[in-house]
Order: sequence, then C-alpha cells, then structure tokens
Amino acid sequence: MESLIRIVNDEDRQAFEWLVANVGADRVSAASRRLAEGGKRPFVSALCRYLGAWPPAARRARKVEPVHTAVGDLHLARIREMLAQRNAVKVTAY
Repeated sequence: MESLIRIVNDEDRQAFEWLVANVGADRVSAASRRLAEGGKRPFVSALCRYLGAWPPAARRARKVEPVHTAVGDLHLARIREMLAQRNAVKVTAY
C-alpha cells in the first residue's frame, strides 16, 4: 500500500501511519488505489483530503502567521491620492 503513496519525509510517514491506525487500513488502501489510478502516486496530503481526515499534528502545522500590510496600505493610499489629483486636473481642464 505504501508503494502507491508519495512519502517524502518523516512527517508524511507519521501522517500515513496515523491514517492507517485511525481511518482503517482497508479505507486507506482503497483510497490509495483510487487516487493512483491516473498513474501518478498522490501525496499523503491528497490522501488526507480524499478521506477527510487530518492527523492532529497536521492541523497545528497549518497555522498561518498574520500578514503585516501597513506599509503596502500606505503606498496604495498615496497612489490613490496621486491618481485622484491627476483625474481632477483632467476633468477641470476640459
């Protein structure tokens, strides 16, 4: 069954073992065969998505860091001001 899945690192191996233990070897095997029908071995994450089951460690690893947008927002505001001034000059010129 492992020959049908792409296991890239130790985290993938642990996730695969968790799937087998918690979802069941029969379901994992059937899903692996189904996903590998196209001739390409799917990643463990694709198998997790297909089965709708994620190992607890995978949920923690997917935490997204907040994005700081203050500088970008400031530049966009200045650009909008310059465009508004430019359009105002064109409208009054006609």
